[in-house]
Amino acid sequence: MNQPAYLKITVLFTIILICGNSFLQAKTITTTSLGGLWEDATTWIGEIVPTKNDDVVITSEVTTGNVYYSSRTLEANNLTINEGGKIIREADRVGYYSMEIHGNLENNGEIIDYLDYFDIRVHGNIVNNGILKPRYLTLNGENQHISATKPISPKTFFLRMTDQQAFAASDLHFHNSDVQGDSGKKLDMKSFKLKLSADSITYSSYYGELRSDCIIRIPLVFENTGTIDLNNSIFQGTIQGDVLLRSSTLAILSDLTVEGNLTVERGTKVSSSENLIKLKVTEDFYNYGQLNNDTIPIGEVMVPPRSMTATIYGDVANYGSTGNTNIHLTTNGETRTIRGDYAGNVKFQQSEGNETPGGKVIINEEVSISGRAEVYTTVEITASGTLNLLYRGSSTIYIRDDSGELINHGSMFRHHYVNNSWFYYHNYTDQPGTFVDYDLRDWDGQIDGIDISVHNNQTYPGLPGSTKRWWRIKQVGDGDVTNYTIKFYYDETLLNGQKEENLKVYRSMDEGETWEVVSVTEEAVLDTVENFISIGVWHKDESMLTEFGDFVISAGDGSVPIADNFKIDMVGRPDVRIGAPNPFTIHVYNVTDFFTGPILLAMDVTDDIRFIEIHLPYNDGVEILHVDSISDPDDLTQVFFIPYLEPNEHYSFDVIVYGITDNMKSAAEGMVTLSVGGYFGDQAKGAAVDFLVEQAGKAVDLNPDEKEEYARGMGLAVKDLASDKKQYGKTVSTIRNVSKYTIGKIAETNPVTKVLFKIGEGVEAVYSIKDSLRRRLWHWLYKQTGLYGVEEKVVSGKQVEGELVTSWDPNEMVGPAGFGDQNHIAEIPRMNYTIYFENLKDATAPAYRIQVVDTLSALFNPETVKFAETSHSGTGYNWKMEREGNILKWDIEGIELPPNVTPPEGEGFVRFSVDLAEGLPSGTTIENRATIVFDMNPPIMTNTWVNVLDFEAPTTLMNPINYSAGDTLITVSCHASDNENGSGVRMYEFFASIDNGPFHSLGQSASNSIKYQISDSTKNNYRFYALVEDHVGNAGQIIPELEELNSLLVSAEINDNLVSTLSIYPNPIEKNMNIGFLTETRSQLTLKFYSINGKLLNTTDKGWFQPGKHHVSMDVSFLSPGIYLVEAITDLHTEKFKLIKK
Repeated sequence: MNQPAYLKITVLFTIILICGNSFLQAKTITTTSLGGLWEDATTWIGEIVPTKNDDVVITSEVTTGNVYYSSRTLEANNLTINEGGKIIREADRVGYYSMEIHGNLENNGEIIDYLDYFDIRVHGNIVNNGILKPRYLTLNGENQHISATKPISPKTFFLRMTDQQAFAASDLHFHNSDVQGDSGKKLDMKSFKLKLSADSITYSSYYGELRSDCIIRIPLVFENTGTIDLNNSIFQGTIQGDVLLRSSTLAILSDLTVEGNLTVERGTKVSSSENLIKLKVTEDFYNYGQLNNDTIPIGEVMVPPRSMTATIYGDVANYGSTGNTNIHLTTNGETRTIRGDYAGNVKFQQSEGNETPGGKVIINEEVSISGRAEVYTTVEITASGTLNLLYRGSSTIYIRDDSGELINHGSMFRHHYVNNSWFYYHNYTDQPGTFVDYDLRDWDGQIDGIDISVHNNQTYPGLPGSTKRWWRIKQVGDGDVTNYTIKFYYDETLLNGQKEENLKVYRSMDEGETWEVVSVTEEAVLDTVENFISIGVWHKDESMLTEFGDFVISAGDGSVPIADNFKIDMVGRPDVRIGAPNPFTIHVYNVTDFFTGPILLAMDVTDDIRFIEIHLPYNDGVEILHVDSISDPDDLTQVFFIPYLEPNEHYSFDVIVYGITDNMKSAAEGMVTLSVGGYFGDQAKGAAVDFLVEQAGKAVDLNPDEKEEYARGMGLAVKDLASDKKQYGKTVSTIRNVSKYTIGKIAETNPVTKVLFKIGEGVEAVYSIKDSLRRRLWHWLYKQTGLYGVEEKVVSGKQVEGELVTSWDPNEMVGPAGFGDQNHIAEIPRMNYTIYFENLKDATAPAYRIQVVDTLSALFNPETVKFAETSHSGTGYNWKMEREGNILKWDIEGIELPPNVTPPEGEGFVRFSVDLAEGLPSGTTIENRATIVFDMNPPIMTNTWVNVLDFEAPTTLMNPINYSAGDTLITVSCHASDNENGSGVRMYEFFASIDNGPFHSLGQSASNSIKYQISDSTKNNYRFYALVEDHVGNAGQIIPELEELNSLLVSAEINDNLVSTLSIYPNPIEKNMNIGFLTETRSQLTLKFYSINGKLLNTTDKGWFQPGKHHVSMDVSFLSPGIYLVEAITDLHTEKFKLIKK
């Protein structure tokens, strides 16, 4: 049957349509092994030239070819270049080629444009594992992702997506690329790293501009903290999120805004692309690198450092160099902090414009500004802070009257610019923060300026008997100040026990060796309303002072020294096992709200013990230092350096030791001991560094210039160590590392210095430091007699005493090491406990499950429990740690702890810390113990660890001084007593005042008496008191009644005067004493009677006498039989003699 014609046509059309659709479907087209021109069919397997619908795989070399006076676009859906595959735009061809990739680009081979006339547009994702080097590479799709293991190197990389963001799917590296985009387009880096690099940089002398083939101009977005590695490349634009900037060559910044925190990594050199570049950081800025600090060599041109202004809306910390960079710290109504040293100008402002939203800047550690300081907001120096204004010009600091304020509770240094000009610069008044005014009335020679430093909330070093504010004022120049008036302001909150109505100003011109009172003339005014003492008036030369120096204010009253600012705790088993590791954990606490200065820790062991290794935690893990890398394996002392501790910071680290058998007799009478002591750390921040420099100087005989050079290197080393602590959490360094660091810094700045040849590797210096601190710690622990100065005071220390053993109690609890059998401890921030467990060596199988339970008593605050590290952690170990009320539980299954055949393979531990309950009285006994269960075995009870709280300091009572006229050496002594449950008296510290001057510390002694030198050729008043400290660090807070001594003159001249001008008779006497004397002018006679030890007993005024000879009788029946000293005082003479009363 014949079909209609229209039916045949319909069927034929349908067949053609189906076939046509099959041809439109995407195919995968692969190159032949020979490759060829893209547009040649013979290049492709099947001889089909790809279209935009085809997936293309390149396995060999494909070239673009020529296109005369025209352009041509190559297309593919997904393009994959396999390893060995290439797409080449030849250098000897002509015309413009582009490639449109409608899907994804995966490059494992090479895409290279040798003609600089080949562009690629991608609508999908990019994966680059090879060479990707077209002229332009453009993103034209949406939701596009980029990943790469090799650099992406187009001349220009464009973001022209249909949406707003492209996304990184791996770390990215752009090389010699200009990365830019349409307005609003961003690259979201997620948490991946971005690297930009260029082969070289150039310099335009006409524009004064650094240029690079690699520049990024698009906004970036980072999750968490991103990393940008910028090498000879330029960054311009905006970064959203926190970022770490690093470079191994030079990082160049054009105008840049970071909407987050910015950290510049240590060793990174940063330069502005041109002068006046602006950097804005909306949160915190931490710089450990070098900003605009170095001259940049480019060919034969030496480009000087560029300038930049960094406006920061968060905290600022600089531990590198800011170079030619001005810092604008902006409060915007918030409280900011600033730390570190700044080479350029620093502006403290409330906003970038005229708005005044308020806020303030806190300085709570040392900050130095070498440029000018401008203050448009409140700047507060806390008690632990120091502000050094080092600019030597005429405008060191400007404070805006209506918005700026400088409040100083700490220390401050600034320079007063004089420039030898009396007319313009002689007057220094109303300068906030220094609390001193003066007027230079006259000088000889050249006076360039005056350096002024003031220190609040601290007494002069070694001089506790003064107010908590002192000054150091020095002239700069070759001249001499001959007359000046001065006014010192004191604070009633800083009197430090001194009676306000008796305050006087004392000056030392030899940095504290001797003091003299200078507020003594009629023109010296004490104003207790306005709280100042002024000295001198401009129109009376004799009322003015003539030299500067150190100044303190004191009433001559005793004061308690400022409390120490850190404490040490040590946790470990008392007994030391022979031949096997013994861990001890050292805890260091800053117990104040202020930063400490550098701290030295010395750990000593007796000769039965050797160190194995040190475990130092930091941000990224634990650094393990074997003893071979830090000292001689037979060293009995290890010294550690801490650059600072933040307020209330706690840091701990582990020291591993072992016992030996072939030992000599231990110095602790057969007991093995481990001792740790901490030194320095007070607000005299240079004390620890000065000590290290002094020890190095002694060890290798450095002359003064060499010692100064070594001190500079040490200062740079300490600065870098502080930087490491800030950035990486590296809190503790070994003293050998500090020494090597110092030598390296000296070598950087002066590689041919003699210091390097003298100091070598610093071995002698290290041994000198160890020896000194070991001797000091032993003096502190073992009460060696004799006086020890305060320079190397042991601030805090702990000792563990035990025995050498071959094995331990396998399951044991240890807590804070205290003094004596009861482990007396003072108040410490945390109680740290370690619970040890062991699968005995005779066990038949490994322990599969271990449970530890500790039930805390009511003396603890269980809400403060913190679980700490365990012996078995990491992959494969899953502890379950929980607290139910006061019950602490540790549970681990699958630990497979083997029998302890070769210790410590079968040993483990858990650790935790907890606060004590509030309000516990001194004398409270703290007990703690735990139970341990191995698999299904019965519970094992540990020992009970005991501590006794001791919060009360001992008290002292001064003993009378035995003195006779002519004595030059006296004994000052006291009686001390501790509370009934106390740890006992450990150390005495004695203080002395001469002629009602400020009390100064004589040093520490393990005995209750000291020998003290006095003069027999001058009349002096001496006053003494002592404070004691117990074995857990409680220092006396109550000043005892002072013991006073008035020395008497004994000389041939005085004896002659006694014969010629005054006589007494009879002598010995019973009741009445007759005095015969001669006076040439009208004079008053006063008689003073002293006991033989110098104590004043009676003062009698005998009235006025006309010129001539006189005889006076006096009833002395008030004197008991004995020997007395009598002092006769007239207007012209003071004479003394010995009186015997029968």
